[in-house]
Amino acid sequence: MGRLVRIPVVALVLCALIAACTAASAAAAATAGGSATSCSQGRLLVSTGCVSRLAAQEHIEATIRESMPEMGLRSTIIRVDTGEKPLVNAGFGNSMKGVPAAPKMYWRIGSIAIPYLIDILLQLQDEGKLNLNDKLAKYRPNFPESNEVTLRMLASVTSGYPDFVQENAPFQQKIFENPFRQWSANELIHWAFTLPPACAPGTCFHYAHTNFAILSQVISQVTGKSIDALMHERILGPLGLDHTRVTRYPAFPGIGLHAYTGERGVYEDSTFWSPSWSIGAGTVMTSPMADAVRGFRAMARGELISKQANEERLSPGNTDHLAPFNPNLYYGLGVTYANGWQFQNPFIDGYTGTAAYLPAQDLSVGIVTTQLPQSANSSTVFATELLSRVTAYISPAHPIVLPGAKFPPRS
Repeated sequence: MGRLVRIPVVALVLCALIAACTAASAAAAATAGGSATSCSQGRLLVSTGCVSRLAAQEHIEATIRESMPEMGLRSTIIRVDTGEKPLVNAGFGNSMKGVPAAPKMYWRIGSIAIPYLIDILLQLQDEGKLNLNDKLAKYRPNFPESNEVTLRMLASVTSGYPDFVQENAPFQQKIFENPFRQWSANELIHWAFTLPPACAPGTCFHYAHTNFAILSQVISQVTGKSIDALMHERILGPLGLDHTRVTRYPAFPGIGLHAYTGERGVYEDSTFWSPSWSIGAGTVMTSPMADAVRGFRAMARGELISKQANEERLSPGNTDHLAPFNPNLYYGLGVTYANGWQFQNPFIDGYTGTAAYLPAQDLSVGIVTTQLPQSANSSTVFATELLSRVTAYISPAHPIVLPGAKFPPRS
């Protein structure tokens, strides 16, 4: 059964980004329509110059259509918003035989929910109920190194804690043996600590969902409420994300985009596998693309937290001193920063996805893909590669560049 790739492989994506992001901005800006820096009303500045919104929409949709056979994609749903105005909102390919992929379909948003959890954490700091520099021992003294690990380290995944899935072959084996099993958050944390730490607290960046599962417990302890209740009270309700559902169960609240995987050695429908293994309590969610994009934009703009908290959330100082980062590419608190963009890129049970926001242009992008047999066991986050291609066109001064990407052969 080998490796498990249905996790947000943020570390792999960041390592791929590191070689190109620093120089990409200046190089791309030079090709962005010559010396043009702005366009007349109703037109957009793209890599070829100023174009109409319709021309930009058609170019992005053509990029998706041309990329899908190259990457071996079964379906893609994409939404691109300029401000709050949709530019592209479309589905391509089939959810399943005879059923076209459509923007209103639900999908598992995975790590896109992590910034919501961080917003709750920062709200509580704004309210004086906790501090990011608090030691974990204040809330969970039973965890390893709790006198050294801080809440900030958990939020920036620099605690050194191991992940319950990555490099944990016995746990992976159990998931593959029964993908319908319901896991509790406590079970996940237990499995994490069957592994040794990745490093001493604060000395490395090691992407582990364990950090967020523990933060969920701390937040519930501080507030006396479940994360599920807090998500509705503090995030989903205020943002009007009426179609987003918090649930660790496999069922979708509406028509779901079907996902497929080859991770168990056979190409199979994984849509209704239990997502409960993936992250902590109250952060397993399903959404249609409109909610995912709107929610991520609001989070990235700091709409639910103070200005000071938003600056802290995006401070390069959280991780830019640790390999492989620099001030133009780093992990903030629950979100990746790359060349001006903020993004998350889930990879779960046959879905690869991304939600991204560029403040400089008030530009939002959301993408989800499912795979054909030839790509169904690939470790490539195809949605992130599509994001790279879209940003090279729509934000030529701020592309997200993925050098050396490789894809399965065409069928």
